[in-house]
Amino acid sequence: MAKLAPPNRIWGGAVRCGSAKSVAASLHTATRALVAALFPPRCAACGRPGAAICQPCLATATRLPHPQCRQCTRPLTYGDQCARCRLEQRRINHLYVPYAYTPPILQAVHRFKYANKRYLAADLANLAMSALPPDLQVDLVVPIPLASSRERQRGYNQGRLLAAEVARHLDCPLDCDVLIRLRDTPPQTSLPRARRLDNVRGAFRALRKLSGTRILLVDDVTTTGATIEAATRALRRRGAAWVGALALARTPEERFDVPPNPSDLLL
Repeated sequence: MAKLAPPNRIWGGAVRCGSAKSVAASLHTATRALVAALFPPRCAACGRPGAAICQPCLATATRLPHPQCRQCTRPLTYGDQCARCRLEQRRINHLYVPYAYTPPILQAVHRFKYANKRYLAADLANLAMSALPPDLQVDLVVPIPLASSRERQRGYNQGRLLAAEVARHLDCPLDCDVLIRLRDTPPQTSLPRARRLDNVRGAFRALRKLSGTRILLVDDVTTTGATIEAATRALRRRGAAWVGALALARTPEERFDVPPNPSDLLL
């Protein structure tokens, strides 16, 4: 395993220091319990208090089928890589996504991203992590950098909030500095598939050597996987030995070029 990142590179990640770690974990749990008691979240689909998505609504969510391509999660009949990913020579080692980007997951993500419901990060991260193998070992958790214009508009980076929860559960450092976005790009949902690949090509840079490091990228939603692939290539160029990615949901193929209107989905 790689050494822990310096403190200024760890944002919300686990602190491996014995009693200090236990105290921090206890305070985190107590704080979350208090906040949940005072301000219980409401289900994004039906409005019932208690969770980002209540159990009855979650039972209607569409899980991605298996077997699937390890690099894009599209269904397969055999093997572990689809023809498209072979043709594009994708560098991502494994993409983990549990759900399709359809109701009720879609409503929950939109409340999280566009309605300032930051407290949903913990519940949504838990749902996303259901796709991870229990024996997964990584050295760093890295959020996909958000375009600066969108972060200013929202006032926060939802991917960073998700990644912080994932890092805490994995007991792994969260590094928000190693990967940067070199330029703002148009939202992927506004572009057809062919242009999405070009839109993010060369959009990211890794700022230090990562020789032998195993990295888990975190994002909320993936569509064609072009953004994750561009980030992966930047990390691999700096020596990362293995790069996986975790997202909560993937947009169905038939909706790649039909982005939903956020204002129509918020409760």
